[in-house]
Amino acid sequence: MVHPVTVLNWAYEHYLYYLCLSIADTDCVISEADTTRIKKELFPSVDSNRLQSLQREVYNEYLVHSEEERMEFISVNAARFLRTPVIRTRVINHLEHLSGKEDENNPAWIMFRYIRKVINTLK
Repeated sequence: MVHPVTVLNWAYEHYLYYLCLSIADTDCVISEADTTRIKKELFPSVDSNRLQSLQREVYNEYLVHSEEERMEFISVNAARFLRTPVIRTRVINHLEHLSGKEDENNPAWIMFRYIRKVINTLK
């Protein structure tokens, strides 16, 4: 179940981390290697205490969502957190790199394509 009150205080970084978890979790496991890669590639300059807090907040919300709720959450909140074309392009580029090789059999790539479609339909 999506908790609107929980995400009321979220910022862009929370949503970006949620998108990253959505790609990392396509194999049904978010490994330490996944979270380390996300930290290094997308949050290299964020204070470690702040990043731990952000990870905990997002991960706790992410875990209670079903796959359908995750997709709905991504779609419903994209305009709120990705307000400018520059930010949208940057997010797409980061997520494309994170999702790995372009392959129709790669679940991470399939999730990336869904997220990209949502972002590209924003006005």
